[in-house]
Amino acid sequence: MYNTQEIKGNLARLLATENLLVQHKQVSTASFDVEKRVLTLPLWDRASNIVYTMLVGHEVGHALFTPNDDSLDNLPCPKAYVNVTEDARIEKLMKRKYPGLTKDFYGGYQELNAQDFFCIKDEDLTKMTLIDRINLHYKIGAYALLPFEDAETPLRDAVGVAETFEEAIAAAVAIYEYAKQQQEKQKSVTPSPQGNQQSSGMTHEEMLDKAQEREQQNEASGEGDEPRPWFTDSDPEEDDRTNRNFDKDDADLDTPSFDYAEPDIDNVATQDNFDTKAQSLINKGALPPTYVTFPKFDMSKIITPNVALWDAAEEWWDVYYSDQESPFAAVDADFNEFCNKSAKDVNYLVKEFECKKSASAYARSTTSRTGVLDLSKLHTYKFNDDIFKKVTRTPDGKNHGLIFLLDWSGSMAQEIFETVCQVINLAQFCKKVGIPFDVYSFVTDHQQNRFFGLESDADWKDLPDPQTRNAGEFWLDKRFKLVNLLSSEGNNKNFKRQCKFLYRVANYWKPQSYYNFRPAPPSFLGLGGTPLNDALVVMRQYLGEWQRKQGVEKTHLLVLTDGESQCLGYTKSPEDSVYFDRPYVSTLPYNTVVRDNGRYHTGIENANSSATAVLLKILRAAYPQCSVLGFRICQNRSMVHYLHVLGIWDTDKYSKDFTKNKSTIVHNSPYTELYVLKSNSYSSDTEMEVADDATKNQIKSAFRKSLKSKSVNRRMLTSFAGQIA
Repeated sequence: MYNTQEIKGNLARLLATENLLVQHKQVSTASFDVEKRVLTLPLWDRASNIVYTMLVGHEVGHALFTPNDDSLDNLPCPKAYVNVTEDARIEKLMKRKYPGLTKDFYGGYQELNAQDFFCIKDEDLTKMTLIDRINLHYKIGAYALLPFEDAETPLRDAVGVAETFEEAIAAAVAIYEYAKQQQEKQKSVTPSPQGNQQSSGMTHEEMLDKAQEREQQNEASGEGDEPRPWFTDSDPEEDDRTNRNFDKDDADLDTPSFDYAEPDIDNVATQDNFDTKAQSLINKGALPPTYVTFPKFDMSKIITPNVALWDAAEEWWDVYYSDQESPFAAVDADFNEFCNKSAKDVNYLVKEFECKKSASAYARSTTSRTGVLDLSKLHTYKFNDDIFKKVTRTPDGKNHGLIFLLDWSGSMAQEIFETVCQVINLAQFCKKVGIPFDVYSFVTDHQQNRFFGLESDADWKDLPDPQTRNAGEFWLDKRFKLVNLLSSEGNNKNFKRQCKFLYRVANYWKPQSYYNFRPAPPSFLGLGGTPLNDALVVMRQYLGEWQRKQGVEKTHLLVLTDGESQCLGYTKSPEDSVYFDRPYVSTLPYNTVVRDNGRYHTGIENANSSATAVLLKILRAAYPQCSVLGFRICQNRSMVHYLHVLGIWDTDKYSKDFTKNKSTIVHNSPYTELYVLKSNSYSSDTEMEVADDATKNQIKSAFRKSLKSKSVNRRMLTSFAGQIA
């Protein structure tokens, strides 16, 4: 059902050759707002594919060819007439513009007529109004021969030859004028009871008795489906002569007049029947989609700058530990040791990156002759034509940049130290090869308010709003922040300061620390919620801004997290509630459709995990030159559950690889590549340690353990280098 909506929505935009706003709602019929360019389609999940295509093609015809002006105001004929002539015109133009739709229109109307959508199965087509017959002629006339008199044929053909909207209106007016003339003519020859009293010589009461007697006889004989008028007892020819000679002006005005049933010429019964029957194609119990778009953000109110962050952290530490001497001496010593040990991994990553980059450049290189003789080959001229010097041209590669999104939630407490170590390693690599980067933690924490001068927790509602609050947009909590932990801007000294301070913060949550005292991080760097989806929503705008700012051609987004995102919200219209008179916040419901850059993205079944998968796909579609890489840290059981959340059910090969190697690389996830690492697999000591009196077997065992531990990290680094080379 939802795939059909997405496919037909894309079909509508392609047919219209413009970025129409297509929406499916619980409405009785399709409609098109020519001013706002909004095509509204019912939930036709009970319609066949050919009927669905026909209905979509019809509405797109209005989008393309029906003018957006006041032409429908003050019409000289009923609007229903113009609807018929305009429908015929736009369907003709659609079939001319897209010949492939001819089969859909023919088959669609044929299928609906077989289901008696026009309610003409038991009707006498000759007694239908002219506008009804014209409506049927241009919809099902190819296989339902409709009768037209000689005077009606030019009016019918005028509808078919109409090329402009004005001509369609003129045809509708002509048909309506003809219908009124026929109605007046019919009234002028309609007999009254008084006239027949004079011709038949019977009183009014006698005529009633005679009519009742005739009806009883017809019922007994089974005849008379269309009983003759009560006012005559003569034969049909006599009645016809009487009617022709009847003078209306001689009728007695005090005598009750004949109840003549005038045909309703102001309405089109066949189209009304069609619209009524079309509602049977709609599943009224289906949940209509909720359409959401990305808002415009003021990034200065979301991002906490790097320099301001660490200056405030250093000031906080100086005040908080003013009575202690060198509280970070042991932590900083650990940091220096970590840098020395990780230098091997960083250098290995640099080597892999350069190899991948060289291989990529070699694959794009071209070799051509220079036209200059190569004297070293001149002696082979008798049997070798290739005696010219050659030149190899290697095109320049694209500039790359990296953005890291680091989960700073409370659930990361057990993994935050290990993850930070991995981030510092990757940041050192980027710094060494000259790749611009920024590391942001995503968190919802009221303590970040101090960056706006707000000291009280209750003042978070007074924070500057980072976005507009329009109905139908993603909603972002004002407490949400992207904290710039590391940045490539600045010199190496400043970069090392950032890494050291970040190591200090992460060390507080390091498990099984060998010393008792661990200096606490600043209060505004505490762990909070998991607004991963909020961060991805912001990345939709910020990736492009960051890429232009850094002047790079290709950006990679790395997401490091250990769990699912908290629920994502959106702003609802007050029209959807009886309690609010202004836009209000609600979580994303089931069957949410995200509009982005002319594309419609479905698949959101909840506000957390499935929303994450859809947002990742949106980022990859919006920035096809960018890679979105995921780093997930978890245990084996959690890994299988996480893959199920991403829609990956064939997990046996990943589970076996994860158990054996403490890591696995998933290629068929919403990420470009997903690296799943086992908890504590990276921070374990990779150095081989053996006792002085160790036996040969002990040395062999320690060596194997060291190699296995190193392979976990290097396997990830090799694949990572290949992605960004």
